[in-house]
Amino acid sequence: MKRILLLVMAICMAAATGVSAKGGTTLKDRLNSAEQDTIVVKMANGATMILHLENIQQLQAFQNYSLDSLMRELTKYVERVDQMENSNQESREMTVTFNKSEQQGGQGEQVTITVQEQDPQTGKTHKETHEVVVNKHFKIKVDVEESDGNTRVNVDVPSRHERDSLRKEHKMETYKATRTGFDMDLGFNTFTDQGSDVADLRPWGSRYVSLNFRLKSQIGGQKSPFHLVSGLEFAFNNYMFEDDIVLQEIDRTTFFTLDPERSYEKSKLTHSSVNLPLMATLEFKRNNGKEGLKIGAGPFVGYRLGAHTKLKYKEDGKTEKDKTRDSFNLSDFQYGVEGVLGYGGVDLFAKYNMNDLFKDNRGPQTNVISFGVRLFY
Repeated sequence: MKRILLLVMAICMAAATGVSAKGGTTLKDRLNSAEQDTIVVKMANGATMILHLENIQQLQAFQNYSLDSLMRELTKYVERVDQMENSNQESREMTVTFNKSEQQGGQGEQVTITVQEQDPQTGKTHKETHEVVVNKHFKIKVDVEESDGNTRVNVDVPSRHERDSLRKEHKMETYKATRTGFDMDLGFNTFTDQGSDVADLRPWGSRYVSLNFRLKSQIGGQKSPFHLVSGLEFAFNNYMFEDDIVLQEIDRTTFFTLDPERSYEKSKLTHSSVNLPLMATLEFKRNNGKEGLKIGAGPFVGYRLGAHTKLKYKEDGKTEKDKTRDSFNLSDFQYGVEGVLGYGGVDLFAKYNMNDLFKDNRGPQTNVISFGVRLFY
């Protein structure tokens, strides 16, 4: 057990200090090193905890660690090593994985410790190799050798330059200039032209919904605020009319007409479309790393997928619902511009269809504006 505790202390000391040591550096040499400050904490039960620190920031960082959780994990590790030592195999190997992310709300690293133990038949020399790997990049190797009652511990830790290179390499591997995502637009529609031939809309009933699959590319490097956003938008436009207005087609031309013979609880036109946007955005970060100001604009093109009208009214005391599917002389292709303005993860959007809602000379001449909030998933 004494040898196990010595080994655990060597591993913890190497991980905490991060000071380079060659394969032949002994534990005694590291304890006598003048490159660190040493703090010795004596417990009430006689145990001693030794902290090797390079600066005051490392000491202040200890308030972010849970000492009781660390001790529980180390106890599990010591128990498993003890069980392996008590087995009768001449050559033994064990791997223990500590996942700090389970203790820290999904933020932390995974630490894997592999133990290889060999006991030659001579019985005089006992060798162990303990290898600690943090997230497959940072590696600490501890060799324990017992011979004629003497214990020698060698700790091999990457140098500061090697650690910085590994962190930079890991950061470059995880960074992706182009990422995919999903968001949803919720808002309202309105007509740009209001006149005798264009219906008035009920604001709360004329809803706009769009499901958006995004492809976002960061231009100019990881710290650049400039992005290009593309993807596919599946949009649903609802136009709910006021004052018993219905759509009527006369001589292949669509009109908004007033029905004097019937009172409608609901009269609306709905059409769906698929759009392809291309937006340039500037996205800035705040000092704390959270989302800051976002502003962007760009064009879009689209194609109408389908359309229908829906009428709801009462007749002879019963509620009737009439649903009619047709093109209603709506424009098949659409194009326009859209923009986004946001801060702190809350985005507002606006879209303007530059082409008319209906085909030329086949219906009322009006354009559509959609606006609302953008939700991210």
